[in-house]
Amino acid sequence: MLTNELTTYEYWDLKKVAIPSRSHLYQLEPVGLRTPMVESLTGYIERLAEAHCVPPEVLISRTITPLLKQIFLKSRTSRDLRSLFDRATAINGTGDIAIDLVQALQNLTLIEDLHLLTLLFWAEVIPTRNLFRTQSAWCALCYEEWRLTKQVIYKPLIWNINSVKACHLHKIYLCFQCPHCQQEFPLLSWRSQPGYCSKCGGWLGMKLAAKSSSEYMDCLTVSQEELQWQTWIVEVIGELISSTLSFNFPPAKEEIAKSLSLVIDIVTDGNVAEFARLMEIPKNTLWMWQTGKALPVLDMLLKICYCLEISLLDLLKPEQLAAKSFKKISHKTIRRSAAQRVSPKLFEANQVQDALLAILESNNEPPPTMEEVATSLGYNRRTIFRHFPDLCRAISAKYLSYGKACHKEKIQQSCREVKQIVLKLHHQGEYPSEARVSEIMAHPGYLRYKQVRAALNETRREIGV
Repeated sequence: MLTNELTTYEYWDLKKVAIPSRSHLYQLEPVGLRTPMVESLTGYIERLAEAHCVPPEVLISRTITPLLKQIFLKSRTSRDLRSLFDRATAINGTGDIAIDLVQALQNLTLIEDLHLLTLLFWAEVIPTRNLFRTQSAWCALCYEEWRLTKQVIYKPLIWNINSVKACHLHKIYLCFQCPHCQQEFPLLSWRSQPGYCSKCGGWLGMKLAAKSSSEYMDCLTVSQEELQWQTWIVEVIGELISSTLSFNFPPAKEEIAKSLSLVIDIVTDGNVAEFARLMEIPKNTLWMWQTGKALPVLDMLLKICYCLEISLLDLLKPEQLAAKSFKKISHKTIRRSAAQRVSPKLFEANQVQDALLAILESNNEPPPTMEEVATSLGYNRRTIFRHFPDLCRAISAKYLSYGKACHKEKIQQSCREVKQIVLKLHHQGEYPSEARVSEIMAHPGYLRYKQVRAALNETRREIGV
C-alpha cells in the first residue's frame, strides 16, 4: 500500500576533505625543546636514522644530502660524506652547514624550530672558536637513569659545548672515553647511535663500566670547588639555550660592545686598563671587544660574567644591565672561578722522571694515557713533554699498543661469537642473515670489520647457506 510519507536520509557533505601534508620522514619530535637540556641536531639525526632502522650514513647519503645546498656535498661520494662527519661540530653551530641541515630536515620531517637544536639563534654574539668539542661527551648516570625509566636516550646540546665538563644533576664529570674499548669517538659517525659507542657498540651507561663502580665513580667525582664553577656554567648556558622566546630578534654583536662599555663605566669608572687587570685580560684585547672590532669567545664571556656575578643574558641585554646594581670590586674582592684560582706549581723534574719510569715498568692494565699521567702528577702534559719527550712518547706508545692488542682480541672474539650464532640459528632452522646475527651479538658494531664479516660469510658457506 502506498503512503505519502517521505523517507529522510542523512546529509552527506561532498566537499573535498582537506588532507594535511605528509612528511617524507617520520615527524620525530625533538627532546627538550626550549629547555636547558634540549637535544643537539647531531643527536637528532642519529635518532631519526634509528627510527627508520638505518645507520646515519644511509639516511644522510640517500635522503638528506640531495636537499643540501653545500657544494662539497652535491656529488654525495664517500669522501664528501666524510667531510660532513668531520665537520660535525658545525652541524650544531652557527654557520651555513647548520642552516643547510636545519632547512633540509624541516622539509623532510615538517617539524618546525629545529634551529633550536643548534646555536644558530646566537650566531651574532658567540664565535665558534673553541665553542664545541670535537669528540662525544656524556653523563653515564643520565644514560643509565633514562634507560631504567624508559625515557628517550638522546644527546643534549649542552654536552657538546666545550665549557661544560660536568653533569650538575649527578655531580660527576662527563665521560669522554668508552668504558669498553677506552676510545674516544666523534659527535657523529657513519654508524653512531645515542647511548652507544660508535667504535665497539657498547652501552655507555654506568652499569657496564669496565672498572668497578667505586673506582669508576672516583674517576668521575668532581671536587666541591669545581662543582660550584661547573654548576654555574651549566645554569648560565642552559638559561641562554632555553631563553630564545625572551628575545624578539636574535641579539646583534653590538650588544656585547655596549654591555662591556657599560660595566667598565660602572665598575672601574671607565678605566679600561683597570678593568682589564681585574679580569686578567690583555688591555688591547678588551679594547677590541669594547669597540666591537672583535667578539670574545664563550669562555671569556663566562669569566667576565662570573666575576661580575651576572648571567650571559644580562650581558646580551644592555637595557636590563643598566638597571642592575654593581658593587665596586678589586683584586681582593673579585669572585674567581675554580679554573682561575689554580696557582702555579713548581716543576719537580726528578720526581716526574721517576714517576714516568715507574709507569713504563708497571704492568697495570689498562696502561694510562699521557693525559691521565699528567693529571695525576698535577702538571700540564706539554710541560712534561718539553722536559721528557722520549719518556712521554714511550708511555703513549705503550697505551696505543695495549689498545691495538685489545682491539685485535675483541675482533677475534667477535669472529668466534659470529660462528657460534650462525651455527645456532642454522640448527634452529632460521636463516642466519646479517641483520639477525647482529641482533644477537653482544657488540654488533664489530660486524662492520672485514674480519668479522669474513667469519660470517665463511661459516655460512660451510653450512651451505
